[in-house]
Amino acid sequence: MANWTGISAKQQDEIDNLLASIPAREIPTYDELSYDDFLNHHLIPNKPFIFSSIATSKWSASARFRAPIAFKAVSQPNLSALRPYAHHLVPVANTLQQQFSEFERTERPLGEVLDLWEKGEGKGLYVKDWHLMAEIESERRGVKEVYEVPDCLRDDWLNPSYTPDSRHPTRETVGTSASTSDFRFTYLGPPLTYTPLHRDVYGSYSWSANVVGRKVWWLFPPDRLDGVKDQHGELVFDVGDLEDEGRAIKILQQEGEIIFVPSGWHHQVVNLDFCISINHNFFSSPTLPRIYDTLSASQERVEESISDVKAMIIQRLGSEGDAWEKEWVEEVQSLLERDAGWNWKGFWQTVAKNVIGPPAPLHLSPPVQLRDEWIRHAIERFKLRREWVLQDDIRMTIEEIQRSIGYER
Repeated sequence: MANWTGISAKQQDEIDNLLASIPAREIPTYDELSYDDFLNHHLIPNKPFIFSSIATSKWSASARFRAPIAFKAVSQPNLSALRPYAHHLVPVANTLQQQFSEFERTERPLGEVLDLWEKGEGKGLYVKDWHLMAEIESERRGVKEVYEVPDCLRDDWLNPSYTPDSRHPTRETVGTSASTSDFRFTYLGPPLTYTPLHRDVYGSYSWSANVVGRKVWWLFPPDRLDGVKDQHGELVFDVGDLEDEGRAIKILQQEGEIIFVPSGWHHQVVNLDFCISINHNFFSSPTLPRIYDTLSASQERVEESISDVKAMIIQRLGSEGDAWEKEWVEEVQSLLERDAGWNWKGFWQTVAKNVIGPPAPLHLSPPVQLRDEWIRHAIERFKLRREWVLQDDIRMTIEEIQRSIGYER
């Protein structure tokens, strides 16, 4: 069955109320964007924008996953077109069941979820963070069967470089460093499924393409977070619970459009229709100062949370020499990787990988001199840290980077 029939009158009223409260767009919309304009007007100043539906009009997914409805601008999902991927084990969030700062999550074969949706059931189920592209590549096919990454978004330091045709498969596994992880995600879910207020992994950029359906976004630049914190200084789960919605930049994303979310911007997203979207978390050299600051802040939180461990190590090994400090640094870096998803080793391996093998051609990347300036600045900051002195493997990686960019001090 192509059409989604599981929406109730109450849900339709909620959707109508959301639509009625959408203001005029505060961010620019482009049919196309040169890399230089992207770099100077959005990457460096860290500002959002939207690509019009022209950007996705030739995607295979746009033809396959949509079931157009006569005289309507929004399609229904062609769920049968997802059946070739029914064997994929996908993360599923139950958006009707909050669990701490997220939703209750399980993993299921996609086919089981499709079965429910085709019967008009599973209204709160949201397939999130599905590694569709990695799965396709692992099966020795090319991602062009789904999408094409817009030119100006191809300087991506977090994911495998964009290759439309099949390539030698690399199985991405949980716990690998960011240099080998995959942050190309597919999302699908019924109307009113949503993602609560959050910031993307590592403080990265992200882009999200609506293949099917419309979404509402609430965007918060880093200097506009006071209105979305509770009395304890913690971020609220749902900005819809706030009277003024936290003074968000509120955007209606139409079917086919791609939204670019800057580094460090918090956001919340709700599906107005049954939506299928393709998303990338990514960063590139202009983001290095923000990514560096985010990782530094994460380490500070980790160190504070296990400060008692530091005292125990000193008591056991003594404060003379650097034996205690080496053990402390190793303990912190191990916990940092589990808590933040990576540590300084993963950070510098990622930089080295993208310096040695740039993911995009020169005309779709910042000028090399500018790229190297951001890298040098990060290196100089890191050399003031104890990890530079105490972690030989990181120091060797940074020295390799310095040789690659012709900078040794």
